Amino acid sequence: EFLHDRHSPTAEYVCLKLKGFYLKGAQVASTRDDLLPRQYLDFCKRFQDEVPSELADRATLERTICDSLGIASVDEVFESIDDTPIGAASIGVVHKARLRDGRVVAVKVQFPEIEERFRNDIQTVKSFCSFALPSHLPFLNEIERQFLTEFNYVAEAENLEKIRKSVLPRWRKHVYIPYVVKELCSKEVMVMEYLEGTNLLKTVVAQYERFAAKQGLTLKELAERRTQGKSRSVGSSTTSLAREATKASLAKRGLQLWDLGRNTGKLIYNHTLARVNGASLRYEWSEHPINLARLLDILMQVHAEEIFRHGFFNADPHPGNIMLLKDGRIGLIDYGQVKALGERERRRYAKLILHLASGDRRATVAHATGEMGLRTRHMKEDVIYKLLCFFHDRDTDDVTGGRNIQNFMDWANAEDPIEELDDNYVMVGRVALLLRGLGNAFNLKLRVTQYWKKEAKRFLQTHPEPNAFEE
Repeated sequence: EFLHDRHSPTAEYVCLKLKGFYLKGAQVASTRDDLLPRQYLDFCKRFQDEVPSELADRATLERTICDSLGIASVDEVFESIDDTPIGAASIGVVHKARLRDGRVVAVKVQFPEIEERFRNDIQTVKSFCSFALPSHLPFLNEIERQFLTEFNYVAEAENLEKIRKSVLPRWRKHVYIPYVVKELCSKEVMVMEYLEGTNLLKTVVAQYERFAAKQGLTLKELAERRTQGKSRSVGSSTTSLAREATKASLAKRGLQLWDLGRNTGKLIYNHTLARVNGASLRYEWSEHPINLARLLDILMQVHAEEIFRHGFFNADPHPGNIMLLKDGRIGLIDYGQVKALGERERRRYAKLILHLASGDRRATVAHATGEMGLRTRHMKEDVIYKLLCFFHDRDTDDVTGGRNIQNFMDWANAEDPIEELDDNYVMVGRVALLLRGLGNAFNLKLRVTQYWKKEAKRFLQTHPEPNAFEE
């Protein structure tokens, strides 16, 4: 702990100094609470949306916008632009603004020369891995391709519109995705609808901290107290989001009844005696807990539909890109990393999900090493199966042996390094990891296949295997 306390500020300084790919790496690391010590995880989480802007002053911001949109002054299209950013990440900054037609928007502006720095950083990391960790190259190659798509905001605007049109018809009641102002989008600038809300993860953490404070505890102490007397999650034990959501709903109903009971007398008094003496009593209302399990269940279902129904999905659903809106819906933002899967790839992936969901080790490995083209140096069935579980389903102790991500990957690389991997399935595995990471942050161990198998089965039923000539 002493060494982490001593050296974590240096690591934070280096990330902020080098920026680019290193900030992106910190963002990725922040999605798993079991990957880094607390001292490093704290600043990595801040980097999700609180990176210092590289646009030094107001004049630089306006000049960047004008140069990219081809206008002489921001006053041509904007009534106002807030000075303080509402968010900043690895490649750009976001400001709240108002258009001249009155619409409130978010203006996303790319940092100057950031693309070149990103490319150089990734090449440096790949060069190192080529001789030190060659089994990591397939992952890095696909991550490089996806990361580099983030530097074209016109393409991101098109991605956002496409997913918006596919997701909202079924999910508008629970999810919202902002529209883009197409005529004000360029390679370095994107203007979209401003969403009223807060970061989902930070909002839930803040609420838990308030609940803990009311009991005279820290958040860590509250978590420890809630787990006292419970055995550590071992084996393949995972959380049922439906069960947890039901518990949260019952807790909310209990609070509503409690509030009704303690405020009924005040209501009667305020409408009778208070009218005579003029002194009314103040009502007291409980803060209702956010139903995180229900929100996670929705996120699981939405991403399953993106992958299997539409073959076009957001490959970067990290906590900084997920909002809790004022109306209770989930706000989904940032579509710089979108991946497309063709029908053949979706068919193969749907089969993998169903094999993993069934727990059939032999069938799972046979499918991955056959149709999906996975190759490892020694082709050890046990290692391959655990890798497939880890990337596409769960990270319970029966898979990881109690190791965290880095230690598990080190173990797998030592036992049986990956030598061939179809890049198409790297980013969809990343989605599974990121969504599980949201649950892990609140001690919710999830199996992705339990939430994706319905859409996988539906896809296989509606897209039967073509004959050899059609393939």
